[in-house]
Amino acid sequence: MRVIRLILLGVILNITTVAWAQKIGLLMDSYVIDRWYIDQKLFVDRIKELGGECIVEMPFGDPDEQVKLGKKLIASKVDVLVIIPVDRIKAATIVQAAKEANIPVIAYDRMIDTNDLTLYVSYDNLNVGKLQAQYAVNKTPQGNYLLINGPESDMNAISFREGQKLVLRPFIKSGMIKIIGDNVLESWSELESLMKTDEFLSSHPEKPDVILAANDALATGAIQSLPKELLGKVLVTGQDAEKTAMKNIIAGTQAMTIYKPIRPLAYQAAESAMKIAKSEKIPSIKTKIGTHEVNAILLEPVVVDKNNYKETVVKDGHINLSEVVEKK
Repeated sequence: MRVIRLILLGVILNITTVAWAQKIGLLMDSYVIDRWYIDQKLFVDRIKELGGECIVEMPFGDPDEQVKLGKKLIASKVDVLVIIPVDRIKAATIVQAAKEANIPVIAYDRMIDTNDLTLYVSYDNLNVGKLQAQYAVNKTPQGNYLLINGPESDMNAISFREGQKLVLRPFIKSGMIKIIGDNVLESWSELESLMKTDEFLSSHPEKPDVILAANDALATGAIQSLPKELLGKVLVTGQDAEKTAMKNIIAGTQAMTIYKPIRPLAYQAAESAMKIAKSEKIPSIKTKIGTHEVNAILLEPVVVDKNNYKETVVKDGHINLSEVVEKK
C-alpha cells in the first residue's frame, strides 16, 4: 500500500507540475530569413528545458495576420508574450491588447513602437550600423558609397541607418565620401535589393566603391546585380552571418558581415520570459530606442570577415566549414 501511495503521490505531483508550467507565447515574423528557424528552435527548446511550455504562431510576414495571431495567443492566456514584430507600428496593437489582459510582452530582436513593453531583448543595433560603416571607411576612406537599408516598418533598419550615418558624416562633410544612392527598401528582400541595385547601376554613370548593405539578404541581392568586372572590387557589407554571405566573404565578393550570435539572444529572451512569468526581477537597463524608453537587454555584435570567420561563426557552430568552403 505504501508503494502504491508513493506512486499515486508522484503522479499527482507530476500532473500539478504540468498544470502549473509557465505558458510562453512566441509570435514569429516569417522564415524568409534563414536565421528565424534557428531562433525559434533555440527559444522553444530553452523554454522546455526551464520547465515551461511554448506556443508558436507564424504569420508569414503579414502584419495584419500577426495582430490576429497575437490576439489569439492573448486569448489563450499565455503568461508572457514574446513578439518578433513584422511591423513596429501595427505590432503595438498587440501590446495594447496584452496590456489590457495583464500579459507582459517582450519584443525580441526588433523594437515595437510603444512605451508598454515589459522588456526589449536584442543586440545593440545602432552599433551594428556603426560597425558596418567603420569597417567600410577603414578599408575605403574615400570614394562613392551606395546605401541599401531595410524597411522603416522595422525599427532596427532605422537604427542601422542612423549608426551608419554617424560614422559617415565627417567623411561626407570633408568631401572624402560621396553618397551616390540611399535606398530604403520595402522589405528585407534579396530580390528587391537586386532589382533596386540593378536599376541604380543602369541609370547612374557613377559606380559605387562601397555598397553599405544593412543585412546579408540585401548584400546578396546587390552582389548579384554587379557586373563581373566589379565583383570583389566593390566593398559590400552585411549582417546575420548567413550561409550565402559566408560563401561570398570567402569568395571575396562580400567584405564582411555583422554576426549576432543567435543562441545567447534566444536563451536570454527565453530565460527572461520564464523569470517574468514567475514574477522574478530581470537585470535590464533603461534605454532609449527611437522615441521610446524601455527596459532593455542589449548584447554586443561582432564583426566577421575572411580573417576571423573560423574563430567566430565556425567555432560557435553557427555554420559548418564544409557548408561554405567549396571542395577542390
